[in-house]
Amino acid sequence: MPMLKTIAGHTSARGICRYLTRKNRALASDYINIDVPEGIREFDWAKAMDATRRSFGNDLPWRGKRVRTYKHYVVSPDPKDGIALEALRDLATSWAQEHFSEYEVAIVYHDDNEHGIPHAHVVVNNTNIETGRRLQDPDPKALAASLQELAEARGLTALRPPQATGVAARAQRRTPKRTPETFRSEYVRRAEQELTERGEYSWTADIRARVRIARTVSRSEAEFRSILGTMGVTVADNSSKAERRDWIYALASHPSRRISGERMGLAYGRERLEPLLRSGGARRFEDAGERAIAAIAKRAVMVGDLAELRNLSGAVALIEASHARCLDDLDALLEKGGGEATPQLVGYVKDKRLLPKERPAPVTRKPTARAGIRPAVSRPKNDAAQPTHQSMQDKRRERSER
Repeated sequence: MPMLKTIAGHTSARGICRYLTRKNRALASDYINIDVPEGIREFDWAKAMDATRRSFGNDLPWRGKRVRTYKHYVVSPDPKDGIALEALRDLATSWAQEHFSEYEVAIVYHDDNEHGIPHAHVVVNNTNIETGRRLQDPDPKALAASLQELAEARGLTALRPPQATGVAARAQRRTPKRTPETFRSEYVRRAEQELTERGEYSWTADIRARVRIARTVSRSEAEFRSILGTMGVTVADNSSKAERRDWIYALASHPSRRISGERMGLAYGRERLEPLLRSGGARRFEDAGERAIAAIAKRAVMVGDLAELRNLSGAVALIEASHARCLDDLDALLEKGGGEATPQLVGYVKDKRLLPKERPAPVTRKPTARAGIRPAVSRPKNDAAQPTHQSMQDKRRERSER
């Protein structure tokens, strides 16, 4: 279980750079958004960070407060994991890239502790190189949780914080629910992306594919859980003490491989899916298409055909993103070269008959009367019973002449 320690810097980065590189004790270094000349082992990355801060005016105090010039994070793996240097570099750079991709980052590796365990020093400059704004202090708990998740994805042991009890638990329950960790509907973490790009198995991507299929064809929560069950995924409510209500998905064959919905994106979380399923589901497919998707998914899981499951999930994602209602829509999208449409995916949709050839006729629904509002009653017109203004004048004239 890697530990994360946070230290704030308030001076030039030269001091931390000298500390980390003195006496040639640095095992290796990695950089993000810092150009390093080839063939140079000792590079003065502090000079680059200081120059960036000065150019944006971010080395000056703000509203009378002492300026925070950089953040220093120490990533310390569990000695029991016996992590090698290259594995640590992969973990540290992936974590830094996930949270600080728009900042200058220097990562220096040491093994000068008591047991000679390699650990990483991650130094993040205070300036966003895209916007020029100062680094806002990220949530330490979110950073630590992300590190644990990345470590677990690499086969390392992950730290699970103990549940609060007593007074702390009651105070936690009174605290308003916090915002989600990401506001993206689809959120693919770096570890999952790298495994997928290398063509290797990612259990997170596997769960994502099955949940995407189930949410597309389900019209109620019960049906959603049932379809996921046939595809080998269990659904459970997260802890009542959690800060946000969510569902926990897990592979039935490997219960330890579990992930909350919102960690894959808001579109997979309980807060988004529950009202959608309560209202009858997404209904992006005709009945025949939904039956075909459910049958293909069930058959693929039964025979362990993960490639078929990925193809089906990709086709469903394409149809969702493009709002295609028929094959003609996908052909038009393919001609324009827009979105994620590829000849392979479009051909898969046609071969499996997931969409009709032509756009279905729109369904006409009668408006439903809202409670407490009486429908308007049409009354028959009767011109004789409704005298006009002109006829009333004529009658008055006749009476005066008499």
